[in-house]
Amino acid sequence: MPDVEDDVLMDDALWHLESIREKGLPVDELAAYNHLAIYLRWCIEHDLMDGYFLAEHSELVRSVKSDPLHTDLRVLIRDECDGVLLRCYFNGRGETFSWYYYYGVLEAPNFPSDIDDYALRYFGPARYHSNEFQQEAYLFIPYDEDYYQAMAAVIQERWNGWMNQEFSNTPPSELAVALMRYLNCKCQYFPPMKDDDPLVAAYGYARRLGVREGYIPMLITVDENLWECLVMNSDQGSMGEKDYAFNSERVAAYRKKVLAQTVKDGKAVLNVMQEQRMEEAEDDEMDWEGEIVGKMEGGSPNGGFLSFWDYDAEKTTPVILAEIPVKHPWEVFAYLPFGEWNECPGTAELMAVAKYWYQQYGAVPALMSHDELEFVLPEPIPKERALELAKEQYGFCPDVLEYLKEDANVGMLADTLWRSRMWYFWWD
Repeated sequence: MPDVEDDVLMDDALWHLESIREKGLPVDELAAYNHLAIYLRWCIEHDLMDGYFLAEHSELVRSVKSDPLHTDLRVLIRDECDGVLLRCYFNGRGETFSWYYYYGVLEAPNFPSDIDDYALRYFGPARYHSNEFQQEAYLFIPYDEDYYQAMAAVIQERWNGWMNQEFSNTPPSELAVALMRYLNCKCQYFPPMKDDDPLVAAYGYARRLGVREGYIPMLITVDENLWECLVMNSDQGSMGEKDYAFNSERVAAYRKKVLAQTVKDGKAVLNVMQEQRMEEAEDDEMDWEGEIVGKMEGGSPNGGFLSFWDYDAEKTTPVILAEIPVKHPWEVFAYLPFGEWNECPGTAELMAVAKYWYQQYGAVPALMSHDELEFVLPEPIPKERALELAKEQYGFCPDVLEYLKEDANVGMLADTLWRSRMWYFWWD
């Protein structure tokens, strides 16, 4: 831990009061204290407060633990704590956790950003990103028990991740540096870690901020084979160059050319792919409906990212979070043309299918390795459309069934899709 003063400032309600006053926001000024009070209550309930704080505010602490619904910590922070949260309010574990999560040793996870993410979920994307809140939506969240319980669950998740965490201090490799130079956009590097909470949090924050700032975030594994795929598709003249050299002008020209092209009809592309799978089944003398499709049963939710895990090391691989400077999600493949080998579709097909799935389901490309691609969705798809989509995904990536189960069929995939906010693809 760095050598800092005990009274280091974590948050100050004055910063939020200034937003209310300068923008003339129609909210009670007590709203400036809402998220400070939520964090303080959670720490009190979890015995993370310093002895001096407990002695100074003993009655209120007892009230928080015995009757939290009728104890307004916002008033305490305003009237007795000068409107601030200081690190010295917390005991050893509370101080260290706050330094990690609230004070900000990392960009993610970060408590104020989690508050903003909750505001996005509470109001929905359309209202959150509208001019209604003047980019201060968190101040409009009703201060009630539902708000506290929702954020308490988030804080607990961050605490669990912090307790389980093991970070590597290794700097970015030569390959990681080359990938970031190749992408030519704002990037954040994540070394291997035991718990993926910082990665998932950072991606979530980037999705929210990207709407306003004009980029699509992508998680990219630091992968030698991925590098070869990218160069093969965008800069063949640099194939085999030492020290990850590439021609930035050729790469830029490739991106410009791809983005200028009319995107193909994604549904038509998927129909062709599905017909190919049906022909393969016929050639293998397999019954399409009975053996390949089967019944819609046996699925389970896909609850997290898969492609960045090193399962032998039980840690994540090195990962880059890139802010791809494109307007539409399907355009990320102009910057990350990883396909066009074996059954993996080429850039034009990837863009077409991604555009179609975005328009149909809100699916957005999120994570890529050299042979894996994952999408995230705002909500699981309707159950009645799951089988149709599963057939499309099997056409798009016939190896997709193998990650489910050895004898999985399209029906099992369908039963997984309607339960999941994430889609996973893998090409052999």
